[in-house]
Amino acid sequence: MSLRVERHGDVVQLRMTSAGGRAIGLGVSVYVVRGVMIDAGFPHARRELVAAARSLNVRGLVITHWHEDHAGNAPALAANGIAISARDETLSILRSRPGIQLYRRAIWGRPPRLGAEPSRFDPVEAGLALIHTPGHSPDHQVVWDASTRTLFSGDLWLGVRARVIHYDEDPYRIIESLRAALALEPARMFDAHRGAVLDPVEAIRAKIDWLGSTLTEIEQRVEQGWSDGEIVRRVLGGEESAALISRGSYSRRNLVQAARRRLLRRSRGSE
Repeated sequence: MSLRVERHGDVVQLRMTSAGGRAIGLGVSVYVVRGVMIDAGFPHARRELVAAARSLNVRGLVITHWHEDHAGNAPALAANGIAISARDETLSILRSRPGIQLYRRAIWGRPPRLGAEPSRFDPVEAGLALIHTPGHSPDHQVVWDASTRTLFSGDLWLGVRARVIHYDEDPYRIIESLRAALALEPARMFDAHRGAVLDPVEAIRAKIDWLGSTLTEIEQRVEQGWSDGEIVRRVLGGEESAALISRGSYSRRNLVQAARRRLLRRSRGSE
């Protein structure tokens, strides 16, 4: 496990990677601003993350969503007296300690159950606003610092042409959430996996345009009778190794499946 500290003016970035994550090019960052830590990293980084929180005098934790690479050390931080701000559904999931796939346990680790009700704090006291941005997960939220026009985007953006999604993501809702983020006109954006993002307004707009046009093209190919495999190869450029490692749980095919579900709901008049 490695942890690298980078500073961006008033924002401290803690970038963490595990041996498994490095093997497939995956890492994750948490950020600290005005004594508030945004996300808690993954369980394999517990010791290093808790030590960093102490050295930076972290007084509060905001969790963007329940996934183990973002909330994995929330129980450890709570046990060290750090107050938590999270959506109620996020805390409920952390208390239930849901099972996760083997590849996720290998790369990030499985978090322990969040025990007794943690101390809570209001991020507004630190000048931070929380905005619900579902799609990547139903509980996903971003953190907005209006005083510096800084957006901590969690897993909302993840790159303009990110084609790989989890089986339960909703890319159509992601577009809606991206539009909400775009309306903020951020001057700075910090992505959980890509770090500091140059020209965030253009980056968000480009993601909306690419994802929207790609979903439209996928829908057209579905209606023309193309198979999932054909669409993945000819529209999305083929699968990544993540699909094999995750047994399809994290793959480009899931983007095609999301479009198929959307078309089915339309045909049933349920949308």
